Amino acid sequence: MRGIIGVFFSLMMLFPLWGVSEERILSGREIMEKVFNRYDGDDAYFKIEMALVDKKGNTRSRILEVYTKDYGELMKSYLEFLKPPDIRGVKFLSWENKDKDDTQYLYLPALGRARRIVSSQKNLRFVNTDFTYEDMQRRHPDKDTHTLLGGEIYQGYSCFVVESIPKKGTSQYSKRIFWVDKERFLVLKTEFYDKKGKKCKIFRVEKIEEISGIWTATRTVMEDLARHHKTLMNVVEVKYNQGTEDEIFTLSNLEKD
Repeated sequence: MRGIIGVFFSLMMLFPLWGVSEERILSGREIMEKVFNRYDGDDAYFKIEMALVDKKGNTRSRILEVYTKDYGELMKSYLEFLKPPDIRGVKFLSWENKDKDDTQYLYLPALGRARRIVSSQKNLRFVNTDFTYEDMQRRHPDKDTHTLLGGEIYQGYSCFVVESIPKKGTSQYSKRIFWVDKERFLVLKTEFYDKKGKKCKIFRVEKIEEISGIWTATRTVMEDLARHHKTLMNVVEVKYNQGTEDEIFTLSNLEKD
């Protein structure tokens, strides 16, 4: 889901990487460039049901809206929680930058103003979910070294398996491993590894749908393996290319009651 938004997304028998011998094999970098550049609308709106599930199976439900819009090669996104009352009005704004981390702001109604998320806070959890602020931004392929590990069938989809290792000082993770649908270049699964090389989180896409000609992840799970905690997201409404107003992606809108 774009990356919120975007992020969020069972190993089986090995699958060959090519159909015929003449077909050129894509490199890991080329695959991740195709993922990053995959068309997902000039702008988009999502209404999402979110569930936070702890290790005892206790569930907290939330409803939120997400808006995104492309500005050339860069994207802006806006998120607002609608329910329940204890989180209603919490908002998040993110602007992509060309050569540095996204500019991110979090608005808390109790404070009445937005605060900027600085680089040292990108490893913190986003409003008690299993996503960090780093997970809430798209990651440009230039920030990692990508290696094609092979191919596998994942949930019935033929996938490339790509390992991405961050260049020094650019991530809280030591590496990520992606399962990328070969036909749609949609990430269907991601494994995250901490600085000690231990697998710490898994993102899985459980359902994809073609909406307005765009393949969309409509049900996803982010699982924190250490905390035994999950964030489930179910997209209940999607609208693409509606001409979203630029005003939505401004600080003045973020701080508006």
